[in-house]
Amino acid sequence: MSNPWISSQSQSEHAWTTQVGTVLDHRVWWSDQILSPGNAAFAAAMEGIHRNCVAFIDSGVAEHWPELGGQLLGAFAALPGPAPKLAHIETIPGGEACKDGLKFTEHVAKSIFDHGVSRHGAVIAIGGGAVLDAVGFGAAIAHRGVRLVRVPTTTLSQDDSAMGVKCGVNAFGQKNSLGSFAAPWAVLCDGHFLATLPIEHWLGGFSEAVKIALLKDPELFEQIHSHASAIVSRDLNLAQSVIRRSAWLHRQHILEGGDPFELGTARPLDHGHWSAHRLEAMSGFAVPHGQAVSIGIALDALLAVEMKMLEPSVATRIIATLTSLELPIWHPRLANGDELEEGLEHFRQHLGGMFSIPLLTAIGSAEEVAVVDPQHIRKAVASLRTLAS
Repeated sequence: MSNPWISSQSQSEHAWTTQVGTVLDHRVWWSDQILSPGNAAFAAAMEGIHRNCVAFIDSGVAEHWPELGGQLLGAFAALPGPAPKLAHIETIPGGEACKDGLKFTEHVAKSIFDHGVSRHGAVIAIGGGAVLDAVGFGAAIAHRGVRLVRVPTTTLSQDDSAMGVKCGVNAFGQKNSLGSFAAPWAVLCDGHFLATLPIEHWLGGFSEAVKIALLKDPELFEQIHSHASAIVSRDLNLAQSVIRRSAWLHRQHILEGGDPFELGTARPLDHGHWSAHRLEAMSGFAVPHGQAVSIGIALDALLAVEMKMLEPSVATRIIATLTSLELPIWHPRLANGDELEEGLEHFRQHLGGMFSIPLLTAIGSAEEVAVVDPQHIRKAVASLRTLAS
């Protein structure tokens, strides 16, 4: 008897297409003393996690919070049974050092195997955005994905990066050139960690708050503009409202904007980032991400003016807000036009091959631009240099 499947295959080609959807719970808690024994948010985040876990603490956080390891052990011990076990705690370098290639990502992945962490266990990453990235990437590639609990400890990681669904490291002279999409199991935010931040890291994160406000929330921009001096003075109550609003707006766009895993070409949240990523790489990652984004926002504002998309007075106000926050708007490496413009090509590749950058048309609105004249970039750079001098 002939096989009907074989005979049908010989007669024509067949294509099978099935849409597959995965439901992901994206859970964020804000709480004081979130890693203290008995904290309800920590207990809720750990529900559904079984057996062994490992934790990695940013070296900068460990320096200012030396009791954190013991506190975390106590938090695990206070979980209702049957509770997971914290099998290993380790400190790793903070900042871009931990994102320099795969060294620390591979170390995290190896620790997962060394300490018997399964896909139903968890990796806890405590630190700034770089540590969350490097540790998160290690968790994402071990066992094809181990649950990740993020504990962001910097302004930038709380108001932006911890809310996302991706992680990565720097390689080949480019920012975030290796990485993956991996939604966190939980995000645990505690404003107490911000109190010990060096001023550079405290202020740097507000560049992302300015960015999201420019794109989506004119009232938030006005709040930042009006209260910049209070933010610089570390008014935690006022700053926390800005940080949480920024985090909400980032999270809302990622989860409800229709493209959480960036399959399309539009990248509204990357306003100011094409030049920021390039500047970071050009400086050997000596320029922190938040400060680079501030410079990128200023440059994009003037680029939008050059392209007749934005009124000059609006760009002036944006730049004044950044400087009021004591954020930079200029770096000498920008003067190397050819090297800077290479960032556009790198950004195009990073987007997946199609070029698109968001430029402002007003505070609260932007348009995706697919073509940029290098001459406009050079004029914007020249204008920015003049303003900064």
